[in-house]
This record gives sequence, structure tokens and C-alpha cells, in this order.
Amino acid sequence: MNKRWHSMKLQFSLVIIGAGILAVLVYMGVNLVSQKTLDSYFTDKVFVAKAQKKSADEFQEFVRKNHINSGDKEALDNWIDRQNTIYITVFRDGNVIYGSTMIDSEYYKNQPFFNIEFEDGPANVYLDGFFGYQFYLTAMTISLIISVLVFLAVCIGFMEKKITYITLLEREVKVLKGGSLEKEISIRGSDELTSLAHGLNDMRVSLKENMEMKEKLRSANKSLVTGLSHDLRTPLTTLMIYLELLSNGKVPQAEKQIQYLKKCTEKAKQMKVLSDQLFESVLVAEEKEEELEAPQMVQYVMEDVISDLIMFLESQGFDTECRIQWEPVKIAVSIDYIIRIVNNISSNIIKYADLSKPVIIEIKYSKNQVEMWFINGVSPSRNNGESTKMGIQNIKSMMDKMGGICEVINHDSSYVIKIKFPVK
Repeated sequence: MNKRWHSMKLQFSLVIIGAGILAVLVYMGVNLVSQKTLDSYFTDKVFVAKAQKKSADEFQEFVRKNHINSGDKEALDNWIDRQNTIYITVFRDGNVIYGSTMIDSEYYKNQPFFNIEFEDGPANVYLDGFFGYQFYLTAMTISLIISVLVFLAVCIGFMEKKITYITLLEREVKVLKGGSLEKEISIRGSDELTSLAHGLNDMRVSLKENMEMKEKLRSANKSLVTGLSHDLRTPLTTLMIYLELLSNGKVPQAEKQIQYLKKCTEKAKQMKVLSDQLFESVLVAEEKEEELEAPQMVQYVMEDVISDLIMFLESQGFDTECRIQWEPVKIAVSIDYIIRIVNNISSNIIKYADLSKPVIIEIKYSKNQVEMWFINGVSPSRNNGESTKMGIQNIKSMMDKMGGICEVINHDSSYVIKIKFPVK
């Protein structure tokens, strides 16, 4: 549903309209009940007769004190205005002398009269009024107050609910600020506050993942430095021993000197490979998501780098066996990453592969993947003590950034690296 139907502005407008309708209904109901209750008392004949008698006595006293004539309209109007809810009609000899209301004379034939002594003589006075006026006015006021309270209660209840949720979000944000990212942000309703809560929850998850990633990187870097220190110490110690023997003249034979120099060169190359892998590891870790090139045929992407790899391995004395059949399948990659991955694979083969066994390069296709297999024999006489496995870790990191997978299968006599690309 459209978000505007769940907006707080619309909700509050609907609450005001609903509260207004409810308040009107409450007013009508309370007023109706109070009116009926008052009517049952103030329309009673006994009460009306007493009220009329009391008002007639007060009118007689007014006439007596002020010496009012029966035709003194101004004086009689003033008294009527002060009473507010009483009206009178003055008769003499069947004729209306004064009337505060316009009522047909037939109406008075069966009505009770009061004999009032005016200054100019006695006259019959019909007197009536709205004797419970103040009570009716009070009842209407109370009904109005109750309806207003109902309106305010509904509106304040709605606002209180929203304020309570805002207060809850504030407390939970303070928990996040304190570093606790495990507690989820409460999700209620479907308005702007709910969207805010979803945003806070997404931010919490993102922060948590970033912190976990940083911790993993910190742990990985620690292991990397520890392993690298161990890996460098062995060739460095050997290199220092050979150089010390050569510099101190303790190797007089020329053949031995050449042999020791070759060993120094070998150890220096080994240290260079380790330092290159360390640099590669740091570079891959710091790179953001790699922007992949447009999908291309797998042959276009891989053919040149595989050819270069085969030529390089054969120049190093390896036999190669290529089991590749190109098919019209497209993959999206970073060419820079592909070159670096193949370089890592070739470095791994040079260091640890058995020269007497061929290096097999194979390609396999499935519905959703293209797999490149690099298989080599494992030489027991070569240095297999690389504890950091930086080259493999670098390959896995680059494949992950391209949306692919790197798998390693390590047997006693063979070593397999699989790189898998999703088909586009």
C-alpha cells in the first residue's frame, strides 16, 4: 500500500475526525439523558404551580413597591427582562392590557390566573416561564465539558502512544551509542517512525557487520604478521649464515662459494615471494568492491592468461596438460584480478609442485558456473612450510569480490585449485 496512507499526518487527521464524531455523539447522549431527567422534574404540575405562585408573589411585591399601573409597559418590560425566563399577560374585564409574548387569547381560557393589585386597580395576570432554566444550562455545560474531555482523551491517547514509542527508540539508540549492537530496534506500526526504526535497525546491523569484519581483519592481520615473521626467519637466518661464511673467508673452494651464492639467491627469492604476497594481501584487503567489466566470452577472458601461464611453467621445466574446450559462455570479471590470480597460482606451482608430474589445466561447465581447475603434483623435497597461505587467501579474496569462489583440495600427492565464475 502507498506509504502516504500510513503517514502520521493522515493518522492524526483521522484521529481528530474520529474524536470529533465521538465527542458529538457523547454530547448528544449525555445531554439527552440530562434533559429527560430534568424534564421529569421541572414539568411536574406540582412544581410548576409552586414556581408560578412564587413568581406571582415576587411580581406583586414589585408592583406594590414601585406603584406600577397595569398599563405601565416600560416598567413591566424591565421586570420581565430582569427575570429572563418568565413572561406575563395582564387581563382586565376580559381584555389584554399587557402581554410580554404574542399568544392567541384562546390559549388563556383554561389557564390559571393570579389576581394582582396594581396602582390603578386589580387585574388578572397569567404568569408562566422556563423555571428550570439554570439547571438546563448547567446540564448542557456539563455535557459539553464531558464531550471536550472525550475529544482530548482520544487525541492525547494517540499522541501518548507515539511519544511512548519515540521514548523507546531514544532509549534503544542510547544502548546502540553505548556499543551494544545485539539488541534489535523495536518495530511498531507502519508510519514514519516505523521507517526510522527500520533505518536504525539496518544501521545497527551494518555497524555490527563492520565491527565483526574489522575484528576478523585484525585477527587475520595478527596471524599474518605472526606467520610471516616465522616464514621470513628461516630463510633470513640461512641467508645470514651463508653470507657470514662467505664474508669471513671460511669457504675457500670456488665451487663451494658458487654453491653458497646460489643458496643465498634462492633464499632471497623466497623472501621476495613472501614480501610480494604480503603486499598483495594488503592491497586486496584495502580495495573496495571491484567494478567488473561487461560480460565476455570465457575464451576471450581466459585464453591469453592461460597461454602465458603454460609458456611460463614450461620455461621452468614443467610439463603441462591442457584439457580445455571453449564454449559460448559469458562471465563478468576484472581482468586485473584474473592476471593477479593466475600469477599467484603460478607462484604456488613453482614453489611446491613436483617437476616430474604434469600440471593439468582443465575447464568444466555447469548450468550456472564455469570452473577452472589447476592440478599439480606435490613434491616432498620442496619447501612446504608456508604457514600463512597468503597466496591462496589473496586468490579467495579477489574471487569473492568478483562474485566467484575459490576452492582448494590438498591431497598427499596432488594439489588442486578451483576458481569458479558465475555464468552471466
